[in-house]
Amino acid sequence: MMENLKPLGKKWAAQVTLADCNDDELLKRAREAGCLYLFVGLESFSPSALRRVNKGFNRVDSYRDITQKLHKHKIMIQAGIVFGFDEDTPATFQDTLAACEELGIDGVTVSLLTPLPRTPVYAGMKQEQRLLSEDWSLYNGKTDVVFHPRNMTSEQLFEGYLDFRRRFYSLPSFIRRRMRVSRTHLFYNFIINLGYRLAHKR
Repeated sequence: MMENLKPLGKKWAAQVTLADCNDDELLKRAREAGCLYLFVGLESFSPSALRRVNKGFNRVDSYRDITQKLHKHKIMIQAGIVFGFDEDTPATFQDTLAACEELGIDGVTVSLLTPLPRTPVYAGMKQEQRLLSEDWSLYNGKTDVVFHPRNMTSEQLFEGYLDFRRRFYSLPSFIRRRMRVSRTHLFYNFIINLGYRLAHKR
């Protein structure tokens, strides 16, 4: 597939697994074929939170190596991050921001934990009477908290989520993440960060 993309001269992105990010040959071919960034579902920087939702294969201690490997191949990383795990506290937002800045994460797609029906998370929260609503239009992971978090209020979770997005896409954070650590495709990433920044202000 990479050989077919390369002659087109297009810039593109894709969603991949953490395992894909360890394949140097794949990353090399992707970059040569025009790949600008890859979306990787890191989910959380808490190993216990990842284990609870059966994402233990996401090893937090490997995030640094993965990020550095992508940057070595001149590919930016767009990290998927979720807030609202039972292990999360009000300090989680700042801790996650600090970790992203230290690693040089280029961009994030942030979501609120959403206990979707027919999942173990939903079943557990329903049994514990922690669901705030069963209006499925609110179960979008972006605009509403639909459950009682364990270690903070639903209001603290929502405000922390919004504040993280604002602070991550602020100019000071951009400088710390991008200009001091990543330094990968600064022009493209500035435009992407600016787009997210403007979108979050609406």
